[in-house]
Amino acid sequence: MNDNSWLHLQRQDPDWMLPADLEQRDAFGARDCGWVDQMTPFVRHLCPPGGTVLDPFCGFGSTLVAAHLAGRAGIGIELDAPRAAIAAERLDRLRAIGQRVLQGDAAKLLPGLEPVDLVLSNVPYFGCSWPQQAERGQLYASSSYAQFLGMLERTLKQLRACLKPGAHLVLCAENLRVGGRFVPLAWDLARLMADRFELIEERVLVYDRPCASQEPGRMHGNRAHEYALVARNAPAGIDLAQTLATLRDLQAAIPDFLVYGSFARWMLRWPAARAPADADLLLPCDAALIARICAWLEARGFAITCWGAPFSAVATEAAAAILPQRHYLHAVRLGRDGAACRIDLCFRDSHHDYAQVLESAVRVDGLRLLNPDLLGQLPD
Repeated sequence: MNDNSWLHLQRQDPDWMLPADLEQRDAFGARDCGWVDQMTPFVRHLCPPGGTVLDPFCGFGSTLVAAHLAGRAGIGIELDAPRAAIAAERLDRLRAIGQRVLQGDAAKLLPGLEPVDLVLSNVPYFGCSWPQQAERGQLYASSSYAQFLGMLERTLKQLRACLKPGAHLVLCAENLRVGGRFVPLAWDLARLMADRFELIEERVLVYDRPCASQEPGRMHGNRAHEYALVARNAPAGIDLAQTLATLRDLQAAIPDFLVYGSFARWMLRWPAARAPADADLLLPCDAALIARICAWLEARGFAITCWGAPFSAVATEAAAAILPQRHYLHAVRLGRDGAACRIDLCFRDSHHDYAQVLESAVRVDGLRLLNPDLLGQLPD
């Protein structure tokens, strides 16, 4: 691939298109079948020779055909049984021996997979009129946009565990019109990806489609483009000095938290400790306290998110509402010089309870840290 920010897809190679008889077997007529030519450049550029590509929404198997052509192994997951069967037959006809199609729910299948070298997929559309009984968990069947994004967020969490360190995730999506309303699916997906990965690039995929003039004042695009959003499974890095100074100021104002995780290990200068990608704070599961800390951070330019969705501590009730369902909040500040501070507020940890570990905390450089004897029990 070159450094053009766009990829112009003018025609499909007929040798690799979905055969007409297989198209006819699909309830949609395979109208949403992805292009092999769209996926091949990403496979060749981002998946090393001998590597494996994973498509968690594989549909008709176009990503796996691209992997076959590039000499890479591929794994596809498809919830809809008829489409999984079509994909498997398509690959069988091409004698694509190194490709596997797994039929089932990605939420159940992803945890059992070995880490792969590239995740590459077209994200299912929202607002699609599925013409048959939808499977439980199918993104097409989401009754609301919030539910759809929530399912995507949970899938991204699982995909992070499926990727080797430093490996890439490429998800293709377009902004939509649903019932005449503009739905910014691609941009919301980018926000969710940035919450768990290092979002590094985009490519605008442009297709040749018929166009028509519009009346003055009317704006309605022909959906002739979509976005390939590229992320990496790697820590993005933070400004350590700014983060440390922020934590000191926060503890002076609101002392009820402990620093733990990779940032605490870095402060203790543990041998072989990696540079932290964020600062993890352990605090009581107390709505009023969480609201105070969020308000303090917001006043200093931090954006707060909860499972990728914006969160604002305008009132204590807002914090109280999220406590039963969530474990942590993200706080991120990006300065105009590009310096980033990332702080995770954890109020429900599976290993340690704030009240139980508070007494054994140690103080380092003006901050209270989880006892070093307990730090080794936690992952980064």
